[in-house]
Amino acid sequence: MSLDAVRRGIPGATLAVQLGRRARGTYAVDEWGLDPDLVAIADPVLGLRWELAVEGADRLPTVGGAVLVFNRRFGVSEPWVLARGIRRATGRFVRTVGVPDLAPVGPLLRRFGGVLDRPDEIAGLLRAGQLVGLPMSRDVRSRERVGGLDVARLEAAIETDRPVVPVAMVGRELGRSWRIVVGSPVPYDAEGGPLAAAELAEATRSEVQALLDESLPTSWWF
Repeated sequence: MSLDAVRRGIPGATLAVQLGRRARGTYAVDEWGLDPDLVAIADPVLGLRWELAVEGADRLPTVGGAVLVFNRRFGVSEPWVLARGIRRATGRFVRTVGVPDLAPVGPLLRRFGGVLDRPDEIAGLLRAGQLVGLPMSRDVRSRERVGGLDVARLEAAIETDRPVVPVAMVGRELGRSWRIVVGSPVPYDAEGGPLAAAELAEATRSEVQALLDESLPTSWWF
Protein backbone atom coordinates (compact mmCIF):
# COMPACT_ATOMS: atom_id res chain seq x y z
CA MET A 1 0.00 0.00 0.00
CA SER A 2 1.28 3.47 -0.87
CA LEU A 3 1.91 6.12 1.76
CA ASP A 4 -1.08 8.06 0.41
CA ALA A 5 -3.47 5.16 1.04
CA VAL A 6 -4.24 6.30 4.58
CA ARG A 7 -6.42 9.39 4.31
CA ARG A 8 -7.79 11.24 7.33
CA GLY A 9 -6.91 8.32 9.56
CA ILE A 10 -9.12 5.90 7.59
CA PRO A 11 -7.24 2.87 6.19
CA GLY A 12 -7.34 2.24 2.47
CA ALA A 13 -8.25 -1.39 3.12
CA THR A 14 -10.10 -3.32 5.80
CA LEU A 15 -8.48 -4.24 9.07
CA ALA A 16 -8.57 -7.92 8.05
CA VAL A 17 -6.62 -7.17 4.87
CA GLN A 18 -4.06 -5.13 6.79
CA LEU A 19 -3.59 -7.84 9.38
CA GLY A 20 -3.28 -10.38 6.59
CA ARG A 21 -0.48 -8.38 5.01
CA ARG A 22 1.30 -8.29 8.35
CA ALA A 23 0.95 -12.03 8.79
CA ARG A 24 2.44 -12.58 5.31
CA GLY A 25 5.13 -9.94 5.79
CA THR A 26 4.02 -8.06 2.67
CA TYR A 27 3.33 -4.68 4.29
CA ALA A 28 5.27 -1.59 3.12
CA VAL A 29 7.80 0.37 5.17
CA ASP A 30 9.43 3.45 3.66
CA GLU A 31 13.11 4.39 3.78
CA TRP A 32 12.68 6.26 7.09
CA GLY A 33 10.84 3.36 8.72
CA LEU A 34 7.21 4.56 8.48
CA ASP A 35 4.67 1.72 8.40
CA PRO A 36 1.32 3.09 7.07
CA ASP A 37 -0.57 -0.13 7.81
CA LEU A 38 0.53 -0.05 11.44
CA VAL A 39 -0.51 3.60 11.73
CA ALA A 40 -3.94 2.77 10.31
CA ILE A 41 -4.39 -0.20 12.65
CA ALA A 42 -3.44 1.91 15.69
CA ASP A 43 -5.57 4.92 14.68
CA PRO A 44 -8.87 3.74 16.27
CA VAL A 45 -7.05 3.12 19.54
CA LEU A 46 -5.58 6.62 19.47
CA GLY A 47 -9.06 7.92 18.74
CA LEU A 48 -10.26 6.47 22.04
CA ARG A 49 -7.49 8.32 23.86
CA TRP A 50 -7.78 11.79 22.32
CA GLU A 51 -10.48 14.04 20.93
CA LEU A 52 -8.82 16.43 18.51
CA ALA A 53 -9.77 19.72 16.87
CA VAL A 54 -7.54 21.12 14.12
CA GLU A 55 -7.68 24.75 13.05
CA GLY A 56 -5.86 26.32 10.11
CA ALA A 57 -4.93 23.06 8.38
CA ASP A 58 -5.48 24.82 5.05
CA ARG A 59 -2.32 26.83 5.76
CA LEU A 60 -0.22 23.68 5.27
CA PRO A 61 1.04 22.82 1.79
CA THR A 62 -0.96 20.06 0.11
CA VAL A 63 2.25 18.72 -1.42
CA GLY A 64 5.93 19.27 -0.71
CA GLY A 65 7.97 19.48 2.44
CA ALA A 66 7.48 21.80 5.40
CA VAL A 67 8.64 22.09 9.00
CA LEU A 68 5.92 22.24 11.67
CA VAL A 69 7.32 23.84 14.82
CA PHE A 70 5.19 23.04 17.87
CA ASN A 71 5.24 23.74 21.59
CA ARG A 72 5.20 21.05 24.25
CA ARG A 73 5.07 20.86 27.98
CA PHE A 74 5.87 17.39 29.28
CA GLY A 75 6.13 16.29 25.68
CA VAL A 76 4.57 12.82 25.80
CA SER A 77 1.21 13.44 24.12
CA GLU A 78 2.06 16.30 21.76
CA PRO A 79 3.91 14.38 19.00
CA TRP A 80 1.14 11.76 18.78
CA VAL A 81 -1.62 14.36 18.92
CA LEU A 82 0.00 16.48 16.22
CA ALA A 83 0.64 13.54 13.90
CA ARG A 84 -2.87 12.14 14.21
CA GLY A 85 -4.57 15.53 13.96
CA ILE A 86 -2.70 16.62 10.85
CA ARG A 87 -3.10 13.22 9.23
CA ARG A 88 -6.86 13.25 9.75
CA ALA A 89 -7.19 16.88 8.61
CA THR A 90 -4.97 16.68 5.53
CA GLY A 91 -4.22 13.02 4.80
CA ARG A 92 -0.50 13.72 5.22
CA PHE A 93 1.91 12.07 7.64
CA VAL A 94 4.04 14.07 10.06
CA ARG A 95 7.59 12.85 10.74
CA THR A 96 8.39 13.98 14.27
CA VAL A 97 12.01 14.76 15.14
CA GLY A 98 13.49 13.32 18.31
CA VAL A 99 13.44 9.51 18.10
CA PRO A 100 16.29 8.00 20.15
CA ASP A 101 18.84 6.10 18.09
CA LEU A 102 18.47 3.13 20.40
CA ALA A 103 16.79 -0.24 19.96
CA PRO A 104 14.06 -1.28 20.50
CA VAL A 105 12.45 2.12 21.19
CA GLY A 106 13.90 3.95 18.19
CA PRO A 107 12.87 1.45 15.50
CA LEU A 108 9.39 1.12 17.01
CA LEU A 109 8.79 4.89 17.02
CA ARG A 110 10.05 5.08 13.45
CA ARG A 111 7.18 2.80 12.45
CA PHE A 112 4.82 5.57 13.55
CA GLY A 113 6.71 8.39 11.80
CA GLY A 114 9.44 9.34 14.26
CA VAL A 115 12.83 10.37 12.87
CA LEU A 116 16.26 11.10 14.27
CA ASP A 117 17.28 14.57 15.40
CA ARG A 118 19.89 14.96 12.66
CA PRO A 119 20.15 17.78 10.12
CA ASP A 120 20.85 15.38 7.25
CA GLU A 121 17.74 13.31 8.03
CA ILE A 122 15.56 16.41 8.34
CA ALA A 123 16.91 17.81 5.05
CA GLY A 124 16.36 14.47 3.30
CA LEU A 125 12.75 14.34 4.46
CA LEU A 126 12.09 17.90 3.31
CA ARG A 127 13.60 17.22 -0.09
CA ALA A 128 11.37 14.15 -0.35
CA GLY A 129 8.31 16.33 0.26
CA GLN A 130 7.54 15.25 3.84
CA LEU A 131 6.04 17.21 6.72
CA VAL A 132 8.54 17.34 9.59
CA GLY A 133 7.32 17.98 13.14
CA LEU A 134 9.92 19.93 15.10
CA PRO A 135 9.25 20.13 18.86
CA MET A 136 10.41 23.10 20.87
CA SER A 137 12.17 22.59 24.18
CA ARG A 138 9.98 21.78 27.18
CA ASP A 139 8.75 24.41 29.59
CA VAL A 140 7.20 22.28 32.34
CA ARG A 141 6.77 25.26 34.67
CA SER A 142 4.08 27.07 32.72
CA ARG A 143 1.41 26.08 30.24
CA GLU A 144 1.37 29.66 29.00
CA ARG A 145 4.97 29.90 27.79
CA VAL A 146 6.61 28.11 24.90
CA GLY A 147 10.13 26.73 25.17
CA GLY A 148 13.15 27.56 23.07
CA LEU A 149 14.02 26.45 19.56
CA ASP A 150 17.42 25.10 18.54
CA VAL A 151 18.77 27.26 15.73
CA ALA A 152 20.60 24.35 14.10
CA ARG A 153 17.34 22.47 13.66
CA LEU A 154 16.03 25.10 11.23
CA GLU A 155 19.08 25.15 9.00
CA ALA A 156 17.69 22.23 6.99
CA ALA A 157 14.56 24.23 6.19
CA ILE A 158 16.63 27.16 4.98
CA GLU A 159 18.97 24.89 3.04
CA THR A 160 16.05 23.24 1.22
CA ASP A 161 13.98 26.46 1.03
CA ARG A 162 10.92 24.85 2.62
CA PRO A 163 8.24 26.66 4.65
CA VAL A 164 8.39 26.81 8.43
CA VAL A 165 4.93 26.68 10.01
CA PRO A 166 4.18 27.56 13.68
CA VAL A 167 1.73 25.28 15.48
CA ALA A 168 0.20 25.76 18.93
CA MET A 169 -0.71 22.64 20.90
CA VAL A 170 -3.40 23.32 23.49
CA GLY A 171 -4.30 20.56 25.94
CA ARG A 172 -3.35 18.72 29.10
CA GLU A 173 -1.05 15.68 29.31
CA LEU A 174 -3.72 13.59 31.04
CA GLY A 175 -6.63 15.29 29.34
CA ARG A 176 -8.66 14.00 26.39
CA SER A 177 -9.39 17.18 24.40
CA TRP A 178 -6.66 18.90 22.35
CA ARG A 179 -6.65 21.80 19.93
CA ILE A 180 -4.06 22.02 17.19
CA VAL A 181 -3.82 25.57 15.83
CA VAL A 182 -1.80 25.97 12.64
CA GLY A 183 -0.42 29.41 11.85
CA SER A 184 0.82 30.98 8.64
CA PRO A 185 4.31 30.11 7.41
CA VAL A 186 7.00 32.34 8.88
CA PRO A 187 8.72 34.43 6.17
CA TYR A 188 12.50 34.21 5.91
CA ASP A 189 15.28 34.96 3.48
CA ALA A 190 16.88 31.75 2.21
CA GLU A 191 19.92 33.82 1.21
CA GLY A 192 20.10 35.60 4.54
CA GLY A 193 23.53 34.37 5.54
CA PRO A 194 24.76 33.02 8.89
CA LEU A 195 22.17 34.85 10.98
CA ALA A 196 19.20 33.61 8.97
CA ALA A 197 18.60 30.54 11.13
CA ALA A 198 18.83 32.51 14.37
CA GLU A 199 16.40 35.14 13.09
CA LEU A 200 14.02 32.44 11.84
CA ALA A 201 14.17 30.61 15.18
CA GLU A 202 13.27 33.75 17.12
CA ALA A 203 10.50 34.72 14.70
CA THR A 204 9.04 31.22 14.81
CA ARG A 205 9.17 31.08 18.59
CA SER A 206 7.31 34.41 18.73
CA GLU A 207 4.65 33.15 16.32
CA VAL A 208 4.05 29.95 18.29
CA GLN A 209 3.79 32.02 21.48
CA ALA A 210 1.27 34.35 19.85
CA LEU A 211 -0.85 31.42 18.65
CA LEU A 212 -0.76 29.88 22.11
CA ASP A 213 -1.73 33.18 23.76
CA GLU A 214 -4.74 33.45 21.45
CA SER A 215 -5.77 29.82 21.87
CA LEU A 216 -5.44 29.11 25.59
CA PRO A 217 -8.72 28.84 27.48
CA THR A 218 -9.37 31.14 30.40
CA SER A 219 -9.30 28.17 32.77
CA TRP A 220 -6.91 25.24 32.80
CA TRP A 221 -9.83 22.91 33.64
CA PHE A 222 -11.43 22.66 30.26
